[in-house]
Amino acid sequence: MMIRKRTTINFFISYAHSDDDYSGPFIEEFKEMTAPSHKYQYVFWQDTEILPGENWKNEIQQALNNCSLGLLLISPAFLGSDYIEEEELPKFIDDQTKAIIPVMLKMVNFKRHNLKGLKKYQIFRFKAEGSKKLKSFAQCGTSQRTDFVYELFDKVEARLDKIFS
Repeated sequence: MMIRKRTTINFFISYAHSDDDYSGPFIEEFKEMTAPSHKYQYVFWQDTEILPGENWKNEIQQALNNCSLGLLLISPAFLGSDYIEEEELPKFIDDQTKAIIPVMLKMVNFKRHNLKGLKKYQIFRFKAEGSKKLKSFAQCGTSQRTDFVYELFDKVEARLDKIFS
């Protein structure tokens, strides 16, 4: 059996630490779902990898520069973060040098929240079978969270095919 070389995709995960109750389970499930991909080797970076004593701002900037895409876990706390707005989003939104995968971690109010330049991008939300309502990851029950991640994985692979083909 011939093993095909997979394209490495370096994801920078941008999220608000106050959302750890949802971002942690989401990230773990997404990593699990992406691991056996035929076509892509997913590498994820998040600020929890910064070692004690390292210059955290430099480490984040280096990771931003080295990433292929930004995985943006959107929530009210994400949108309210000055650091994300000033240091991370400009790399993805203003410069447009990096592609993004925006994911609705917790619901935001599209009419009343400042989306910090994300309004023009399609933000992934999950539509459960038989439902008309689109859901954030946090709104999904345990079984629906797997469905959320499964559907997101399919859409991410399709997006990567479009970007890297």
